[in-house]
Amino acid sequence: MSQEARNGYGEGIGGTRRNIRIADRRTSIKLEPEMWDALAEICARTEKNLNQICTEVHSARYASQASNANEPDDEPGSANFTSELRVFILDFYRAIARN
Repeated sequence: MSQEARNGYGEGIGGTRRNIRIADRRTSIKLEPEMWDALAEICARTEKNLNQICTEVHSARYASQASNANEPDDEPGSANFTSELRVFILDFYRAIARN
């Protein structure tokens, strides 16, 4: 279990809720402890903090949604953003595995 989960950021069934900032906006997301651990490792490898990573993922999503008017604009803390964050984690480790 990650240190964040042990610190009581809303641990429960299905994951741990943590507060993050996306740009200047505060929100919360819920992820499994393993996903939080993976994000912490990504932060260390990229020398970025969690808020920077989340802002980049959200910005990339927003840019792709702007090019497709049929998709709804989701809130940063929404289930869809959380799914996109999981995809980002998977893509990050896939890129490492390819090299």
